[in-house]
Amino acid sequence: MNSYDSMKNKLNEVGIYNISENSNISKELYAYAEGLDGLFDSLDTMIKECYIETAEDYGITRREKFLGKERTEYTTEKRREMLKLLEQNMGGKCNSQAFSDILRSCGLTDFSFAESPTGYRLSIHINDILTKEQKDIVAERVNAEFPLHLSIGIVYNQ
Repeated sequence: MNSYDSMKNKLNEVGIYNISENSNISKELYAYAEGLDGLFDSLDTMIKECYIETAEDYGITRREKFLGKERTEYTTEKRREMLKLLEQNMGGKCNSQAFSDILRSCGLTDFSFAESPTGYRLSIHINDILTKEQKDIVAERVNAEFPLHLSIGIVYNQ
């Protein structure tokens, strides 16, 4: 139901208006509806773009830019998945699952860890094929998100 029909039905329910097709009030309602329909469409789009799960355009792009860089080389679904991982609060977890989530939020899919707990060392072996820019993003995220007490080495197996 459009805005015109909705307003007309509400006013008819009041019982004091006689809204015929060419009446002045009918013309006013058409004018109001014209403006309101555009406004409601904009609100629907804004609400949709507000949530990662439903965003398709500027909602995803703005979140990506806020968190680092727009990732247009990936599909919308992949970008959503990466954003969800990126925006999760790790809660101070220092385990391989939390580290895997960080790397998946960078778009990586094929990687492994080699740990040396006594030396506080962690090697990340990445098998994904990455551009220099993507490698820089991974290094930046690792430096920002991984615990500072770890000595981390990144090995690209390409």
